[in-house]
Amino acid sequence: MSSALPAAGVAVTHKPTFSQQHLSLTLTTLLSLSGALTALCMTTLLAAPVMAAEDGRLQTMVKRLDAIRAQSGMASAYVLMVDRDNILLHQGLGIRAWDDPKPVTDSDYYRLGSISKAFTGLALLKAQQQGCLRLDDKVSQHSQAVPYVNPWQAHPITLAMLMEHTAGWYDMSWKEFKYNDPVSLEQAFQVNPLSRISQWQPGMHKSYSSSGPGVAAWALEQACNVDFEDFIAQQVFQPLHMPSATFQRSDEVKRHLVGGYNTDPHEPIRYWNFIYRPAGAMNVRPLELANFLQMLINLGKLQGQQVFSEAQVRRMETPTTTLAARNGMAYGYGLGIYADIEDGHVIYAHGGDADGYLTRFAYNRESGRGFFVAITMFDHAPLGQMRELLESWLVEDLPAVSVPSYQPAVADLYALTGYYQPVTARFARDDWRDQRLRVRVSTGGLQYQVVPRRANSTGKNRWRTLYPVAKDQYRHANEPVATVWLGEQEGTIYMQTENGNWQLVK
Repeated sequence: MSSALPAAGVAVTHKPTFSQQHLSLTLTTLLSLSGALTALCMTTLLAAPVMAAEDGRLQTMVKRLDAIRAQSGMASAYVLMVDRDNILLHQGLGIRAWDDPKPVTDSDYYRLGSISKAFTGLALLKAQQQGCLRLDDKVSQHSQAVPYVNPWQAHPITLAMLMEHTAGWYDMSWKEFKYNDPVSLEQAFQVNPLSRISQWQPGMHKSYSSSGPGVAAWALEQACNVDFEDFIAQQVFQPLHMPSATFQRSDEVKRHLVGGYNTDPHEPIRYWNFIYRPAGAMNVRPLELANFLQMLINLGKLQGQQVFSEAQVRRMETPTTTLAARNGMAYGYGLGIYADIEDGHVIYAHGGDADGYLTRFAYNRESGRGFFVAITMFDHAPLGQMRELLESWLVEDLPAVSVPSYQPAVADLYALTGYYQPVTARFARDDWRDQRLRVRVSTGGLQYQVVPRRANSTGKNRWRTLYPVAKDQYRHANEPVATVWLGEQEGTIYMQTENGNWQLVK
């Protein structure tokens, strides 16, 4: 049995925003362990962390987060909490790796996974500001060398559709997911061109695909005549004071990257050279993300400087290319940031999976709070527990939000009832169109149920109620805004939710 983990050190601070990575290091206390304790499971919490702040809630938060880490058996985690102007807490929990049992510090790197997409979104907005391109440009204007197929020539794919996942593509193929050689974007596009065939009309439905941001980054390179990673370093990382941020496995990353592990928290996973780096390969010292979070909370301002415009930040948060968005619904997936609901309030967030690393950031502008959390284990359960604590903290002091009401004609509600089939799928499967969803009229609005495939199915197949908010817009209980669009487009009735898209087939 390996030796037990050291107790977590805690840095709970109330100080100005982070601008240079060496300004603050986490306090870490190594405890000498008795022989009896050494024999315990290595993930046991050995002692209360050393505390360095007055805020009891933050102290309690760290203890609870570290307890989750320890109970799951993972080597390390990292948590960062900010408000509009201050870093409230930055803390590495656990050790760098099982074969390198030094405490995690702010000098260590974590992998962000798909959180990388938010930074690619910022880069595209900077390129648009400089006049190199427009998000509404057709992909073909800048990326003629990229192989893809769109059978709907009257509905060309735009750069915005690539970033908002509305190009009609499946997600990356298994061949692309497993490809682990570092290659250029141009080389990456040749690995499996068949994964970029529009399966449904572009500009209609959001269905997550990491290929899109990779093609968008390539378009930026062609339009601005610049290497994407040089551009993002100068135009995004530099104004955000994020000197460690990189999409490469640099020598510095090799030296300081904490170990990533599988569902078995002791099974290491080798470094994943994500084939489309702008979509998921970013590495960073996570304390630097404080500036990113505070910039978003403050609508583009950082340390009193407007580093991004308010309009650019709003665009990051706002979808424009789905049916729902074109019909007035603001809730959805923007440019690497999406809306979510927590305790009756809208938050903005994104998560990431980097093979051995799971991550999440979120913020709420009304409370002025934001967080980033990372774990080094492929298990969403402990991350979900941490998220629950942190997202509740985002909105815990906010007053209840009044919810708009709307009463459609009863005949209009009945026109939406019946059986629906999926019109999108994230991954290619022969049977994805076989699923059915049923909609019926209920007191207060509508109800829907994903039809059980087996008679004894329970759980996610329960009936859920939809309350009208505006024409074609609906919300679930405890949601303050519309999150579901249910309406007609060119004679077909569609239902768009954050978890899938459906078409009425009776």
